Amino acid sequence: MASSSTVLCGVCDSQHTTTNVDYWCPKCDEGLCSQCLKHHNVSKASRNHDVMFIDNYKQLPPLMAGISPYCSQHDRKLKNYCPQHESLCCPLCIQSNHVNCVGILSLENVIQTAKTSVLMESLDRNLKDIKMNAERVVKIGNKILSKYRNKSRNFIVVVT
Repeated sequence: MASSSTVLCGVCDSQHTTTNVDYWCPKCDEGLCSQCLKHHNVSKASRNHDVMFIDNYKQLPPLMAGISPYCSQHDRKLKNYCPQHESLCCPLCIQSNHVNCVGILSLENVIQTAKTSVLMESLDRNLKDIKMNAERVVKIGNKILSKYRNKSRNFIVVVT
């Protein structure tokens, strides 16, 4: 994908027309405008491609944006992860290369686990921050209370 913020529709560009992109097809590695997306979605060659909004694609880290969601051997969608080989695999890969592998996971579960892990780390950091702030508040409160007690003692001494 082009690195500039404005991306042009690949199909329109090949016809010497300038149209901004609304969608991105990782399989085709090409941006599509709304009109070209309609044709892309009905074409026999591309109707099963998973197209995403361009804004979502731009938010992907560069490493993620460069990963194809399709198997390079079988041209099928990558749906599983093999922890033994540390690799993504399609259903045909499992049948041919991972038949004896134990613990094949669905990508949905791997992604959900990763998201949960990130959320738990964030929650842990937030709880530590809250604890630190609460300790500061208690410390400040104790200082104020101590000053108040000293002033109150001084006041009692002066009055008596």
